[in-house]
Amino acid sequence: MANFEPHLVGSSEHIEYWIPAGELRAFNAAICGLIRVEEGFFGANFTGSIPDKCGLRGRDAIAQFVALYENWDYSTFDVTCEVSVNRKSVFLNWSFWSQHDFSEFGIDQEQQGIMLRHLQEVWAFNHIDIPLPLFL
Repeated sequence: MANFEPHLVGSSEHIEYWIPAGELRAFNAAICGLIRVEEGFFGANFTGSIPDKCGLRGRDAIAQFVALYENWDYSTFDVTCEVSVNRKSVFLNWSFWSQHDFSEFGIDQEQQGIMLRHLQEVWAFNHIDIPLPLFL
């Protein structure tokens, strides 16, 4: 990173390193280990990663979380399978799920936190090597 200059984008809290396109291949090759997601920013029109398999197929990030929540008590097995099959969407939507207010769907903050912990357990049960982002 020492070879690249940070740039202020948006507010003073948003600093990015700009990597020239010609140097991107070498930059990516130099990355060792996993990249950790520290924060996520989601606009009003955010739909998230939309899966194309199983019961979450075609659902946006909000509908996915609500479906997983509603299915948990009915069939933890189904939720476990959904997480395994749709792990990319679960990972990419995780930070949004941990920040979004689901109260209009009858899911208060405590219930949301419990469901997120259930999903963390299912993630571990499925032996997925990439850790979920931390709660934000």
